[in-house]
Amino acid sequence: MAHFIKIVLASIVCLYCSNVFSQNDSINDSFISYEENIVTSLSIQQNSDTFYLSYKDDKESLKATLTPNIERKLNFNFTYKLIDFSLGYTPSFLKTGMEQGKSQNFNIGFRFNHKKWSQSLTFINQKGFYMELDEIGTVYLPQFKSMKIGGTTSYVLNDKFSYKTIFNQNQWQKKSAGSFIPQFSFYYTSLKSREKTDEFDMNIYSITISPSYYYNFVINKNFMAGAGVNIGIGTNIINNSIDPLIEFSTNIKMGYNTDSFFSFIGYNGTTFAFESKTDRFNNTFNSVKLEVGYRFNTPKKVKKVYDDALDFIPIKL
Repeated sequence: MAHFIKIVLASIVCLYCSNVFSQNDSINDSFISYEENIVTSLSIQQNSDTFYLSYKDDKESLKATLTPNIERKLNFNFTYKLIDFSLGYTPSFLKTGMEQGKSQNFNIGFRFNHKKWSQSLTFINQKGFYMELDEIGTVYLPQFKSMKIGGTTSYVLNDKFSYKTIFNQNQWQKKSAGSFIPQFSFYYTSLKSREKTDEFDMNIYSITISPSYYYNFVINKNFMAGAGVNIGIGTNIINNSIDPLIEFSTNIKMGYNTDSFFSFIGYNGTTFAFESKTDRFNNTFNSVKLEVGYRFNTPKKVKKVYDDALDFIPIKL
């Protein structure tokens, strides 16, 4: 966790430094800004984070699919100006059957937005997986764990497009617009198991660069639909073995908005994949989210604490 905090702090500094090289935001009537409000929301999310591994040579072949036991969670989200924070957890009332055991699902996320730049950071910890083997069937591994940490740096090319309308709710698109968004992603994933009969340990580094395109279609004053697609290439490093990597992701969202209340339903899917002569690896994450939220007027004390914190930063925002 200490390493994760260092990454968060470094990303904040990078975003602040980018201000030196960026021009001031122009007046824009294409979207509404709620950056002076505190934005809070609660969402329920259905996840499917699946790992597919296979090995094949002249003598033998092996295929395995790993799926976490818990796939539902609650998320609390908080946004104010540059800060965008989310916390997800699976409470006991969302667990059913075998999920009532020692399975765990926890995530924490940050997103920092400054002018055209956006930096996301994610930490996901899961325990308890199903493993499906072609010759054996499906078995439950209560001690199998996955840990993922990483993020994506994005730059929005079109001033009239609101990227924040898709990923948080301190802006709302007024006029339909789209944008190409170059992105750079880095993720570290650890897969470990300490079962009684066997041990498993895999370290995965995934690095990609990609063009992406997003579009917000404004239906009327209160309703909009957004979608985006991302296709990237990069490098995958598994236990010191380096291979080319392909990334593909999609994002779809339909939302309702007023100046105070908002809600939306969204889908996000991301796949990292590589294939060599003998090995194949896929990590596919799909999520469906239903979210409701409310914007509050920011108390003077909160504004003061935020402004005082910025005084410690040597670069003028």
